Amino acid sequence: MQGSLPWPATLVVAAIALALPFLLGNRTMDAMATSLLLLASGAFLAALAAMWPGRHALPGPDRAWLVFAGVFTGLVLLQVAPVPALPAAFGPYPEALWNHPEFAPRHWSPDVGATLRGWAAFVALFTVAWIAYSLPVAQRNILWLLLAASAVVQAVYGVGAHAMGSDTILGIWERNNPGFVHGSFSNRNLFAAYLALLWPLAVAVWWIRDMPLLGRRSKEIKIAGSLITSAIIGAALLGSASRLGSSAGLLGMVVALVLWSRHWRVLRGAAVWPAYLALGAGLLSAAWYGLMPLAERLVATGGHDARFEVFGLMVTEFPLAWWLHGVGLGGFEAAFKQIQPGHLTQWWDYAHNDLLQWLIEMGVIGAALLIAVAIALLRAARPSTERIALYAGLAALALVALADFSWHIPATQVVLAIYIGTLLQTGGARRAPGKTAEHR
Repeated sequence: MQGSLPWPATLVVAAIALALPFLLGNRTMDAMATSLLLLASGAFLAALAAMWPGRHALPGPDRAWLVFAGVFTGLVLLQVAPVPALPAAFGPYPEALWNHPEFAPRHWSPDVGATLRGWAAFVALFTVAWIAYSLPVAQRNILWLLLAASAVVQAVYGVGAHAMGSDTILGIWERNNPGFVHGSFSNRNLFAAYLALLWPLAVAVWWIRDMPLLGRRSKEIKIAGSLITSAIIGAALLGSASRLGSSAGLLGMVVALVLWSRHWRVLRGAAVWPAYLALGAGLLSAAWYGLMPLAERLVATGGHDARFEVFGLMVTEFPLAWWLHGVGLGGFEAAFKQIQPGHLTQWWDYAHNDLLQWLIEMGVIGAALLIAVAIALLRAARPSTERIALYAGLAALALVALADFSWHIPATQVVLAIYIGTLLQTGGARRAPGKTAEHR
């Protein structure tokens, strides 16, 4: 590979990641379609810039990446193929419909449009992950700096808008949760998950030696900067009163602290004890801003939450065959409507459990793909300030995946793709172009 990648590719990826959070003030089909369009078109432009013939052109993905994409795409093609034998064998259609004389489904997936949108998102995220996998250190650091700045901007805007009693998001959309902090997101849980993903990185950027603008600052400035950054994000995150998001954010920071402490000799101790202070600053600022709403919601937590009922219905009412072969990417909503009881009146377009939804939509093959990614990430694990922050963010989002749908939200998806691509690269799967730092 060449010594660098074209800067336009990196800047396009950064622009996508920075813009998407500002499109989620109204989580409607139109807003989600706009986000997907931005993600897909941006990924196409980034790929075009990265692979444009020239001295720094990015070569195609490795064989393992192509196999993964091929298996995923092949399964999706089967789900949307107009072959009557497929819905007869695998379609999630109730028996009553089959007995109707005019019912003649042509597709395995009950929602072909959702399946194709899901595949388009996969292609875009695959492209972003591959570009991140191939980035040299200097360009990757720019991404981290901008993503950390994005988290701070979201936190500042969220706290500021909440403190001023603003009833709109960016003056455009009405706030769904005016009593809580939720930035430019329509949903406080999605906002909290986004901050939980980025909180460890926002602290780590101050202690990565070759980070632009920050790497050569004095230790005093780095300590102050990491404390202030963590305090802002902590106040916004816990001020959202999102039980799951707040728990995930704290889990992510604890994972980062444990790993940084365990490998302090490799990391040369630079980011260890200030990171503990940073977490403390986040908790103190959250307590100062007000933890009572979160505390009240935690006390009220119980098994009556509708999400737990949905999980139970999925496990007990969905046929075993659906779990084996899947109902089709994006097909959860159509499948769940068949068993949704009358008293659950909400719009259940997502299962509020990304893991269960992935398994019911993609079956055993989807489970195998997920396991393959997890194994690759574990094999790639090596200690550094940067990598530990990324793994901590993934740990936070893994917790969120158990009771929410942030893994389906474009603003979070693109950051996850950058994280995963980077972790596969830095773990030695393939050396990035240019000079890399072994233990940054």
